[in-house]
Amino acid sequence: MKVSFYTLGCKVNQYETDLMMKSFKDAGYDIVDFNEKSDIYVINSCSVTNLSTRKTRQNLSKAKRSGGIVVLAGCYAQEIDEREKLENVDIIIGNQEKNDIVKYVEEYIKENKDKKEITYKIGDISKLKKYIQSDSLDSGLTIRESIKIEDGCNNFCSYCIIPYVRGRVRSRNLDDIEKEVKKLVLSGVGEIVLVGIEIASYGKDLDKDITLIDVVEKLAKIDGLKRIRLGSLEPRVLTKENIIRLSKIDKLCPHFHISVQSLNNNVLKNMNRKYTKEDIFDIVNNIRKYFNDVAFTCDIIVGFPGETEEEFEETLENVKKINFYEVHAFKYSKRKWTKAAVMPNQIDGNIAHKRSEKLIMLASKQKEEYIKSYIGKNLDVLFESYEDGYLYGYTKNYIMVKVNSDKKYLGKVVDVKLENIDKDILIGKIEPK
Repeated sequence: MKVSFYTLGCKVNQYETDLMMKSFKDAGYDIVDFNEKSDIYVINSCSVTNLSTRKTRQNLSKAKRSGGIVVLAGCYAQEIDEREKLENVDIIIGNQEKNDIVKYVEEYIKENKDKKEITYKIGDISKLKKYIQSDSLDSGLTIRESIKIEDGCNNFCSYCIIPYVRGRVRSRNLDDIEKEVKKLVLSGVGEIVLVGIEIASYGKDLDKDITLIDVVEKLAKIDGLKRIRLGSLEPRVLTKENIIRLSKIDKLCPHFHISVQSLNNNVLKNMNRKYTKEDIFDIVNNIRKYFNDVAFTCDIIVGFPGETEEEFEETLENVKKINFYEVHAFKYSKRKWTKAAVMPNQIDGNIAHKRSEKLIMLASKQKEEYIKSYIGKNLDVLFESYEDGYLYGYTKNYIMVKVNSDKKYLGKVVDVKLENIDKDILIGKIEPK
């Protein structure tokens, strides 16, 4: 039988899709593209924004029209109450139930040949206390692979549904992480990205004293692993002590994606974020002291309930001062179960859209200037793909580079002279030694 996947949302979801694909492959199924005719369609959903849930529903409808069994998995699935009559779906499984997706699909096929009832497999994720993962990846699909090290979040930001659909912080055993990374390196993976729902909280649920920094230090000792990149970080993990420890790890990429959300203190307080704009400036300044060629990227929410024009303009000005390389701009989405959903002074959608466009325009300008600043310099590039005579890869600080060369450098870190720019890509050449 054929099975296809469509993944929405974060890198955690993509990692979990990769695991589900492996489970189906191991059970003898053929994996095909989502646009191909398939017997089973799996939509691994996201519920962070209204847009993500709308895309989920659109893909459920598209899959159902193709006539196969439609499975809804992930965060949006975790929201669904069995009393809801969701259309265009046959099986709904929650986040933890992804581990047993093949079993649930095969049970459905056996028991529901002539029935049209939806099968619900959604556990109470709030009761989970330990990280559970039934399988791990044996090989990478690309040179750079994400590795899930943690699930859940304890922060309960006022706008965020994630603690309700992902549960509390649950950290993966470090030995299990190390074993998976070693297998991936042997298969040809050169760079790993450490991801989770809130990786900054890694270790808080474990008996022994262990943190995210310990994970990075341990993995950096693996022979053959070229690079380690960190996923999104809650700012408070970036203490001066942790920054100094991280700066001593040669394999760590100087690329910090900070979950900033706002750079106005009143908005941050209303979001239930536990830091201030001053804290962010201190973090950025400390990182710049200890890292060369550092890149800062971030998430910013605009149009949060009660955000005034002056407060938005302050965030905009501070984004400019910090000079982020990339900004992921989100318009606030009202999510059920969250405190922000019932706050007064909800912002008109047109106003939020205008603010988003203004932020995106600034971010685009800053990104172009940052990339251009490296023309004429040399940087190491890990080449990840090859197409039409060009190698494509990334610098440590996450700038895409293309070089007209042959495949022999694929998967290798090479010193590249950066000479020009094509949109968001630097064009370089490999100089003979």
